[in-house]
Amino acid sequence: MLSTPLLKYFSVFILSAFIVILLTPFFIKLAPRLGLMDVPDERCVHKNITPLGGGLVVFIAFNISCYAIYHYFWFGFSSLLNITWWQAFFIASAILLIVGLIDDRFGMSPLMKLIGQATACATLYFLSGYSVSLLNIDFGFWGGLVFVLIWTLAIVNAFNLIDGLDGLCSGLAMISAIGLAAIFIFRHSVGDALVCLALVGACAGFLYYNFFPAKVFLGDTGSMFLGFTLASISLHAGGKGSLAVILAAPFFIAGVPIIDTLLAIWRRSIRKTLAKRHGLLRVGVMQADKDHLHHRLLNNGLTQRHATLILYAVNILIVCIGLLFMIFKERVIGMFLIILLITIFLLVKYVLHIELWETHRLMASPNETSSLTRISALYYCLFDLLWMAMAVWLTEFITLSGVTYFDSIGEWFSQLPLWETPVFLLLFASNTYVKVWKSSVFKDYLFLLIAILVGSIISLSLLIPSNIDNNLLLINKTLLFFLLSSIGIVSIRVVHHLIREFTINNANTRNIIVYGAGDNGDLYLHKCYLKNASKLGSVNIIGFIDDNLLLKNKYVYGKKIFGGLSELTELISKYPIDEIVITTEISNEILFQLKEIIHNNSIKIIKWHTVFV
Repeated sequence: MLSTPLLKYFSVFILSAFIVILLTPFFIKLAPRLGLMDVPDERCVHKNITPLGGGLVVFIAFNISCYAIYHYFWFGFSSLLNITWWQAFFIASAILLIVGLIDDRFGMSPLMKLIGQATACATLYFLSGYSVSLLNIDFGFWGGLVFVLIWTLAIVNAFNLIDGLDGLCSGLAMISAIGLAAIFIFRHSVGDALVCLALVGACAGFLYYNFFPAKVFLGDTGSMFLGFTLASISLHAGGKGSLAVILAAPFFIAGVPIIDTLLAIWRRSIRKTLAKRHGLLRVGVMQADKDHLHHRLLNNGLTQRHATLILYAVNILIVCIGLLFMIFKERVIGMFLIILLITIFLLVKYVLHIELWETHRLMASPNETSSLTRISALYYCLFDLLWMAMAVWLTEFITLSGVTYFDSIGEWFSQLPLWETPVFLLLFASNTYVKVWKSSVFKDYLFLLIAILVGSIISLSLLIPSNIDNNLLLINKTLLFFLLSSIGIVSIRVVHHLIREFTINNANTRNIIVYGAGDNGDLYLHKCYLKNASKLGSVNIIGFIDDNLLLKNKYVYGKKIFGGLSELTELISKYPIDEIVITTEISNEILFQLKEIIHNNSIKIIKWHTVFV
């Protein structure tokens, strides 16, 4: 016979799924009368006009199930997600629902939608009385509000952006909700698990109509509601635990959506910078594109169904890793770091080719003007200060084995000047912030490490008077602070070399050798690729060959001139070259030699020239 909690789990899931399955056909018939129809454009994967705003049904089913939980299934339970939380959540999510319906029906600017999301988030924070306390650091009322806004808005928009394939957003949300339910069950918090299962049931019921080929879409109404619900629940699931719990919590909420959102911000920010630099039409960070994860899977020949299932599998894997980490905490932190490194390698090798290529193009383009140099210096300054601040906190946490750490943000801030100021001043005095780091040599990095070491020693001497009874521990902290600071400060300055290496060896792009490093070769880089953001991820210009041997081993905007035609055979053996673009005038004899070299290698020859009018 089923145990009571298990029977409750099953009943809540069935109730929520049944309500969605029952109401969705009526909504599909009602949507055209309300004007809630999605008309496909050039960005849409689907081709048919489809009812939009199905998130309204998910909202109704989830909240009816929650009402049943609090009044019938688990009356009077006092878990974290109690009836006070639900009442506040209902009002806040209703505000977000209205924002979503208006956006689905009439459209809404990104700024107005963000304001609506923030209003819903702030409403929940004020009404629920939630307080943010991470690792025993009390954020205070306003600090807590800022944290909750950032957390919730990030997850809401992550799910909003990922909603590009039939059943993708609802399926990913269902998987994340299952993970959160598992955590609450492990904690013996039956009531909280029931709330998660109400969301699981609503998503499962909607998937019956939303999976490929979809009869109805969530719309912004549904995708924002799902993200908002998971964000609110996850604050209670992982917001008051140890460092391990806090690190693992985001894996449950929006593993795939958050990765997709971060990649979108990355590539769009670079495209915006490139467009501004070269005087092109404005490209905004919020401007939609077709480079999301699901678009890349479709571009590789997968169907909508297969692409969706692959992303489901990835999210299941992420949830399982997060679940393992949440349960065993620090005992598996070593394994977690290994998995993280493997994940980064797989992302770089198979996913990030567009972002890495565009980053490489940004670094390789001419950026030695005074204004850009100042921007680069400011970026390094801010990064170094923020990284050292994090190093101070980690140093305290690690040296004391996580038992005690700063009691408040104020105490943490009060320690930062003693740790950071000596290092920062030495970095500034050693001209760290005026160097062009992409042209640096080993000596520059050695001096960088020396500056950090000497600065750390000065910090030690400043801290000794106030820690005279525990000098050995302070020395250990100083060594660890030096190590952690060096890792970040040095790594950020060598990352473009790694980006270049991965870009050049990326097999998913068309690898090109440009024949001719003169003015036309320069124009080719500018006119054909630097100014066409949509092509930056599909081509990889390995470098140049040129008949002028005096140019050998020099660079054109970061691209190496390998030498003359005699070097081409070696280049073909070293790189998977797809095309040779000729940008200069060559004789018939040289063209014949070129064809002989590439005869058995399936390499295209393209003649590129400029026309002046």
